[in-house]
Amino acid sequence: MGNRANLSLQAASDWGDANLVRFNASKTQACLFTTEKSPFNLAPTFRNVPLPVTNHLELLGIDLSSKLNFGNYIESRAKTASKKLGILSKVRHYFTPDQLLSLYSAQVRSCMEYCCDLWDGSARYQLEALESIDRRARKLIGDEMFASRQLQSLEHRRLVASLCVFYRLHFGECAQELHKLIPPAPFYHQTTRHGQGFHPYVVDIPPTSFLIIRTAKEWNSLPASLFPDTYNLGIFKARVNRHYLSLRAPP
Repeated sequence: MGNRANLSLQAASDWGDANLVRFNASKTQACLFTTEKSPFNLAPTFRNVPLPVTNHLELLGIDLSSKLNFGNYIESRAKTASKKLGILSKVRHYFTPDQLLSLYSAQVRSCMEYCCDLWDGSARYQLEALESIDRRARKLIGDEMFASRQLQSLEHRRLVASLCVFYRLHFGECAQELHKLIPPAPFYHQTTRHGQGFHPYVVDIPPTSFLIIRTAKEWNSLPASLFPDTYNLGIFKARVNRHYLSLRAPP
């Protein structure tokens, strides 16, 4: 594994030299993502600089642990959102419910939804910290019926975001390595019994623990009417959003 890692790093370095891209090896991070308890002996080097292997990486504001557990990241997001909501609570008397809703959506909700498609499958007890803040915010706005009509649930927002990312992965709007992780399932289209009721973009779900498994199951259950005739992320997102809102609408 160590040799393969170094060969990949060398290939990246060679690509940079060929395309006049200068990588800063001193800022390069290395992390081994695994659930194995016994440590691997890795000694990666990049441009002749040894890379220390850490148990987590911070990338674009996301803390990625070696076991892909987002508990610490969700906790930090909840603390940040709670502080912002506390400030909003102190000045709530100066704003109308509509203005409070706009401030909550822009300043608090945004930090609770950042990259939510990555950690959507986290344990419920971890996500409950965010749900608690959302409930507090709806009471703070002062008109819970108004807030409920204007605000979609956090769970709904995470689900739509995850399916939109999966839509891009399925149609190759990403790196090829990611696209190959979700191969189509021709089996469903070869038998009438299993094929009936499935949309033409059903994928095989690998029998391994991976971040996309939960979304893949949801993807396979979508009605065929939600998919545009040609690739169009905007139309797909709008249809998926309406679909799940209709499922949650009171009778």
